[in-house]
Amino acid sequence: MKKIIKNGKVFDGISNNISQLDILIEDGVIQDTGNIEISDPDIEIIDASNYVVSPGFIDIHSHLREPGYEYKETIATGSRAASKGGFTTICAMPTTIPALDSKDSIDYFQDLCKQRSIIKVHPIGAVTMNREGKEIVEMQSLVDSGVIGFSDDGEPIEDPNIMRMSLEYSKMVSRPIMNHCDDRSINHRGEGVMNEGFLAQRLGCHGIPNAAEASMLSRDIFLTELTGGLYHACHISASQSVDVLRIAKAREINYSAEVTPHHLTITEDFILGNTDHNRKQISEDAYNTYAKVFPPLRTKSDISALIEGINTDLISIIATDHAPHGYEDKMTTLNQAAFGISNFETTLGSVLELFHSKQIKLEKLLKCLTINPAEFLGKKLGKLSKGYPADIVIIDLEKEWKVEISDFVSLGKNSPLQGTKFKGKVVQTLVDGEVIYSEDKGHNG
Repeated sequence: MKKIIKNGKVFDGISNNISQLDILIEDGVIQDTGNIEISDPDIEIIDASNYVVSPGFIDIHSHLREPGYEYKETIATGSRAASKGGFTTICAMPTTIPALDSKDSIDYFQDLCKQRSIIKVHPIGAVTMNREGKEIVEMQSLVDSGVIGFSDDGEPIEDPNIMRMSLEYSKMVSRPIMNHCDDRSINHRGEGVMNEGFLAQRLGCHGIPNAAEASMLSRDIFLTELTGGLYHACHISASQSVDVLRIAKAREINYSAEVTPHHLTITEDFILGNTDHNRKQISEDAYNTYAKVFPPLRTKSDISALIEGINTDLISIIATDHAPHGYEDKMTTLNQAAFGISNFETTLGSVLELFHSKQIKLEKLLKCLTINPAEFLGKKLGKLSKGYPADIVIIDLEKEWKVEISDFVSLGKNSPLQGTKFKGKVVQTLVDGEVIYSEDKGHNG
């Protein structure tokens, strides 16, 4: 059946402008865009008046937890949470049991996704066997099975020779190495739990300094220059890291980089609890484990640097690092709690704060969520143009709402944003022309 999206303010992923266009869809594919007259009485009309219409969001860094940690998240719940947040394509990190380090594990994971996901899911393979940093996987075999990149996410590649060889191989297989940058030798031997600074000292916690990220990123950038490999920097959080990327761009080193919505919008003060009182006060709300994430939430100056990084194209992708956890993973001490934030359902609200406050243009934010990650994947995605899959999100920029983690579709309720008021929400999400989520009706299937 044909569909047409009428009267929307369309960001098509081709021009840098938002303009009023209609979008004609048939058999899951965009057939035409423009001012389209309707003559077919059987065509389904989706009225997008007063809404922004964008290519579906693409997340290159998420955790679905299945197989192995189904109490944290499943492919079914994660894909539905993602669609509620406007995502039509996501990439899953290999932090599963077994790790995604072999053809068999990749094939099994993809079979599960075909059965249980309502959106498109691409696997990220491990760099080393069981993510232990010792033996590099058979990269070509994993590429043949469909991985879009390689990462030991959560486990930084500490051995520089392993990183060098991985980058050499990345060039051969045309897939990037996606590293989690954390030099544990300067991170209290990996025992840091929050940003290093005055607040960590007040709370009596081991801190994670900016230098732990920036020093490993520097190593990786220059190894990339040496090898000519393909490199992607995961979840940049520190101002010094932005400085490193500036050097990389000036030297025309082949890299890409992402930033998360939480590192763009909230600070280490959330460790003190998301309360109405001054977060500088230490109260019973302090040691908020829901704000424990890796890399840690940092400072306003770091946020300013990250925003500048996006505005100057040093950072080209916004990725969620959706990291759902069970109740028991977070309801413990700050030292013992798991790192991670459940992010699919709050990403749009978070990043639109930067638009409403005039810090980043809407078109730039949408590029970082659509066409830029599509180019990273090398997939025919991220554009609203003839011949492209009808993966589409419709957005109400003015819709005001409050975060209620009890309403999350994700099994992971671990968000420090409980009670936060946002402006901007997903109205509908379409995958291959089918409405899989709508704000008024929920999920279809």
